[in-house]
Amino acid sequence: MTKIYVEFDNNIPRYACTSCGSCDSLIGKSLCKVKNRGCCWYFPKFTLIDIQRMSKTTDGLKALNRIINNPGTQIYNYYIHAKGFFDEAEYKRYMESDMLPVGDYLEDHTIFFRGCPFVKPGKGCTLPPRYRTFVCNFFICKEISEMAKSHELFHRYEEERLRYSRWLDWENENLRHILSQENLTLQSNFTEVIKELQELELSQYEFPCLEPIVLDDSWYRGA
Repeated sequence: MTKIYVEFDNNIPRYACTSCGSCDSLIGKSLCKVKNRGCCWYFPKFTLIDIQRMSKTTDGLKALNRIINNPGTQIYNYYIHAKGFFDEAEYKRYMESDMLPVGDYLEDHTIFFRGCPFVKPGKGCTLPPRYRTFVCNFFICKEISEMAKSHELFHRYEEERLRYSRWLDWENENLRHILSQENLTLQSNFTEVIKELQELELSQYEFPCLEPIVLDDSWYRGA
C-alpha cells in the first residue's frame, strides 16, 4: 500500500509519499554517478520567502550558508539558484543512441543525468523540509499521480497545493516590492537584504491537515 499525506516541519507543509525512493517512477531513474537519488534531479531555486525563513534562525542561517557556498550556486536579484551535478558527456552519448524510452512523456531527458547538490544517494534531501523549496516539498511523480487521480481526496490535495503556491507567489512579490523600493538586491546587497528580511515579519499560512490518501499499488508493483 502507498500512502500520500501532509507533513509539517515547523509549520511548513509538504506532501510526503511512502513510495518515494522505492517506486519505479521514470523520472527517478538515474544514469549519472549520483545513484539512488530518487526524483531529486531538480536544481532548487530559493525564493525570497524561502530565504526569509532561513534568515530567522541560527539553523536557518547555517542552511543558507550551505546553499550559497555550494560551488554551483548563482545569486540573482531576488532568488538563489543552487545548481548541482550534470553529466553532460553521458547525456550527449545517450541522446545520440537508441536508448531513449519509446513513447515516454518526457521532453527533457537531462533529468537522468542530473543530481541536486543537497541529495544524499539512498537517503534523500539533506536540507530540512522547512528550508526546501515549494517544488521539492510538493512534487508528486506522474506515476503516483496517475494512481491517485481517481481518489476524490486527491483533487483536494491538488487544489490546496495550488492555493498555497499562489499565496507564496503573492508573498514573494510583496518582498520583492519592499526590496526594490529600497534599491536592494541579493546580487548587489546580500548582507543588507538578509538584515531587512530578518526585520520584516514572517507571514504564516494555515495549510489544512488533510486526511491521508491510501492507495492499493499491488497491481503497479506486480505483487
